[in-house]
Amino acid sequence: MKKKMLIFIAIIMVVVSACSRPSGSNRANGQANTSTGTDEKATNSPKNGTDGKKNNTEKKTIVLSTFYNYDFFLEAKKLYEAKNPHITIEMEKIESNDSDGKVKLEQFVKKTGTAMLAGKGPDILIMDQLPTDHYVNKKLLANLGEMIDKDTTFKKEQYFSSILDGVKINGGLYSMPSSFFLYGLIGNEAMIEKSGVKIDDSSWDWSEFASIAKEISNKSENNPAGLNLANGIIMANPELLISNLVKDQYAKFVYDESGKANFDSTAFIDLLKQVKHLMDEKVINPAARDIIFQQVQINSPSDYVRETKPDLSNTSGSDYKRKLYLKPNAKGQEAGGFFRTYQTMGINESSNVKEEAWEFVKFVISDEMKENSSAYGFPINKALYEWDVEKVLKKGKVDSGQPFGPLKDAMYEITQKDIDELEKFLTTAKYPVQYKDSKVIEILMEESKAYFSGQKTPEAVAKLIQNRVTTVINE
Repeated sequence: MKKKMLIFIAIIMVVVSACSRPSGSNRANGQANTSTGTDEKATNSPKNGTDGKKNNTEKKTIVLSTFYNYDFFLEAKKLYEAKNPHITIEMEKIESNDSDGKVKLEQFVKKTGTAMLAGKGPDILIMDQLPTDHYVNKKLLANLGEMIDKDTTFKKEQYFSSILDGVKINGGLYSMPSSFFLYGLIGNEAMIEKSGVKIDDSSWDWSEFASIAKEISNKSENNPAGLNLANGIIMANPELLISNLVKDQYAKFVYDESGKANFDSTAFIDLLKQVKHLMDEKVINPAARDIIFQQVQINSPSDYVRETKPDLSNTSGSDYKRKLYLKPNAKGQEAGGFFRTYQTMGINESSNVKEEAWEFVKFVISDEMKENSSAYGFPINKALYEWDVEKVLKKGKVDSGQPFGPLKDAMYEITQKDIDELEKFLTTAKYPVQYKDSKVIEILMEESKAYFSGQKTPEAVAKLIQNRVTTVINE
């Protein structure tokens, strides 16, 4: 699951609408409900002295749809049904392999969107491969924030609130992650220290990053003549860089609070100019000999230790020290780190069992999943994270995670100091990275070439992108 990436390598995003099956199906009665609520047995109306909600013992079926076969949700289903015998969690998943995975994913996204637009679809959707912003714009997902406000049993302070605030769209919370990953920059600390350049990553932007990377390069012992043979990052072209900077603040440019695209704004035009500056300064020079910074995805405390300890497979040996830095922010963007959610759940606004679906979502991220929490990412539940930390500190060692090579069977020490350093990145994470490819990103990369090649002004390019994106999001 975990991938170490050079900065700004694009990740897959899917932006089409999709489809599945009628929501709120009640298989126990041999019937299926549609969003019209024709099957009285699956409504939330009070019956037999119950309140029709979470303390109702009437048999209900909740349909959960996911593209991938997550063992995590299968285990949650098993535990929840054992605790709530009147509830059945019916899993819908797609069987695929490397040869047909892309085609089946496209079919899944399209089919699910079609069903949702028709007021049908599953009760709970795993949104990792689905276009959340598009669904929200079409009012297809329930506002979980409103459900939380009405639920006295849900304690917001028990969860990483900055992550939940970060994934809000137009002020509403429409998806609930079970876990999340952190994004940062791994710095070649040996090179940085020898250069004598001091770095304050608490509030740096890309212009500062460019100046720092260039200064380190010029002062590098491997580059005494200042030939710019070392650089900040590797990037094949500026179009890829601009697309990734937009992904770092996707909500600002796509589906902002007005529900419209925002590419003809001063903020986006400045972003184009900033990328052009990085290109002119050769900070994204792919011919550079040494790399000062690489983007990295951190999945856990153990992962943090693996990424920041000396890389024995490097030709520099133990002299090659590493340190995690916050990613720079765009000009005008408030200081804060970047993250990506994982195993993220949404509830169908047309579902007839929304209350029951919400109870299951709460269970998935609760302390009751302690022994079965996701193997990937930091749990959104603080107690589960602290429990993971306690386990790894008690062990005191972290394996390299490498099945072969010089790091095979290597063990790294992990201490409270490592956990304290990691805390900085957990507490400052506030910006979700858009990791699903979309038509919007394709348009962005296609049209921005004209500016970077000198054919059009940034204003003309921004207007063209705005017009094309507006057409796409209104489809």
